[in-house]
Amino acid sequence: MNLDILLAVVLTIGAACYLFLGGRLIASRREVGSLTVGLVFCLMGIWVLGGAIEQMSGSFVVFSIGRNAHFLATALLPVVAFVCFRTYRGEVTPPRTLALLLLVPVTTIALAATNVYHELMWYAPFANPEGVFLTRPAEWGPWFLFAHAPYSYSVIAIAILSLLLHSSAVAPAHRRGLFLLTGACMVPLCATLAYDVGIGPDTLSFVPLAIVAMLPVYAWLLIGERVIEFAPLAYETVFQTMQDPVVVVDEKQRIIGMNRGAENLLEITERDALRIPLTSVMNDGATGVFEAIATGKPQKMMTATGRFMHVQVSSIETRGAASRGGQILMFRDVSDVEKAQTEVRNSEKLLRTLIDHSVNGIIRMRWVRGDDSGKRELRCIFANAAAGRFLDVEADVLDGRPGVDIARLASAGMDPVAAAVVMRRFQAAVELPESLDVDVQQRTGDQERWLQMIAEPVGEDIAVTLVDVTDRKARENHMASIARSDPLTGVLNRRGFERDAAQRLRESEDDATGALLFIDLNEFKHINDECGHEVGDQLLMIAAERLQQSLRSCDIIGRVGGDEFVALVPDVSAEVVDQLASRLTEALEAPYHIAEDTLRCSASIGLARYPENANTLTALMREADHAMYRAKARCRGVIGIKGSDLLEKAV
Repeated sequence: MNLDILLAVVLTIGAACYLFLGGRLIASRREVGSLTVGLVFCLMGIWVLGGAIEQMSGSFVVFSIGRNAHFLATALLPVVAFVCFRTYRGEVTPPRTLALLLLVPVTTIALAATNVYHELMWYAPFANPEGVFLTRPAEWGPWFLFAHAPYSYSVIAIAILSLLLHSSAVAPAHRRGLFLLTGACMVPLCATLAYDVGIGPDTLSFVPLAIVAMLPVYAWLLIGERVIEFAPLAYETVFQTMQDPVVVVDEKQRIIGMNRGAENLLEITERDALRIPLTSVMNDGATGVFEAIATGKPQKMMTATGRFMHVQVSSIETRGAASRGGQILMFRDVSDVEKAQTEVRNSEKLLRTLIDHSVNGIIRMRWVRGDDSGKRELRCIFANAAAGRFLDVEADVLDGRPGVDIARLASAGMDPVAAAVVMRRFQAAVELPESLDVDVQQRTGDQERWLQMIAEPVGEDIAVTLVDVTDRKARENHMASIARSDPLTGVLNRRGFERDAAQRLRESEDDATGALLFIDLNEFKHINDECGHEVGDQLLMIAAERLQQSLRSCDIIGRVGGDEFVALVPDVSAEVVDQLASRLTEALEAPYHIAEDTLRCSASIGLARYPENANTLTALMREADHAMYRAKARCRGVIGIKGSDLLEKAV
């Protein structure tokens, strides 16, 4: 067997391996990046196969097939590698960008396939004086020198440089794979550069040989380093800025990431701790950590410096095999709380004083055996004054009350369904026992109060804390109202209207009737342009006020455009709707007195009834909008039109 045949066999086997790996990755597509990495391997396989064909070709036609396979791969590989590296950084390449990137490669492939007719890629002769085909031409053509080569090297250089510059976006445990992947790309790249500038033999396909030589390295990166099983993270902004210590471990409890707080806690740098078992960096007092990992329940631990830490463990939800089975350990320093609790336990008198004067309701419950049935029951053994005040009973009356009764009193202001959910959660928490933190509504007369009910096991007892969060709830409701309201007129904005109106329609009876009004202020744009935006804003506020005064308090009003309002009038007959619409038309026709100006701005109104015209909000708005435009078209250019002419009903 001569050297050419031996090299062709090696190249063919290498091409088959690359194509097999690439095909498996593309077919599986289970991990992020498997598709693009698979395409890279397939193109490498085509490149190597082209080299094999060139090496054993006996005719110009066969040699041309290998040459075209060579340029098919070299033209597309930089673009695919660029997309692959962007995927590694967690970025998506838009189809339009990909199409632009492929313009030069597609042109290169077309020119290479037809080179014999124009020699834009490389010049003849295609063989040396001995008749051996030249795997590298004696001289490159203008398209190769001034378009293909500069473009390909630029794209691959930008891809590699961008990957290295954005390495902080990848979790530390995966950065090793990132740098190894980058280094592995340099060998074929350097071999290709040497080939293009004329270094090395011109009758031997040495670049495909270099690619075949890298096959074990790429296989190791896939299997050993698992470079395609990554999860791009906003690492610096989310992970490192957290104040509480956080440690991320894999399924074997080896550290794969930790923030600065964890470095200070464990007195080890992240770089030194990576891939080290957790047991190697935890001190002897860290049994709570491993108990938390085993049970999934929060635990306490004491550090070597005497600090108390609260440890909470959560599983990593991912499809990636590299992180599957991993866990996140979050530590919170509770030393101050622990110290305060110790001091309170050392002074029963101080404890009683603090509890009695606490602004929070504090209740202690204990499991006891019933006198008659002997069944175990949870009953109150202590309640402070604030607890009685919150539950609207004397604190002494709570003594001996069953725990479920107290939970029922706390949720007395909630609807039956929500209250039943609270009761079930309370029962389940005290039976296990485990902690419970839930917001409940408690109503006394005209007063409504929101309480945060926290139940925690304390030895054999259950401690319940009631915290008044009414102000917090009010702020949350206020913020929600702001998000759904139009800041100028005070009525609902489009988002708020669609939400409230759709909910009202869903909750209506099947035989309910009503209507939707679509209102457009005819002269608003002219007034706004002539008199200024301040006058226009005043006019809109007056118009919204007239809408509210003309309609009922239960009607839902919203501003959906600059000078457009909508109103849902539910649960009324057709006659009442007509009366409301007529009254609204007259109200909006009335003069607007703003500063020293008296302005007129009538409104075109479209009316759609439900269920006659439509029974969904979207369809009602469409029908009413069409009716409004018909009214507007009828009035356009007509002087003195008013009254019912401004109102149009959907058909």
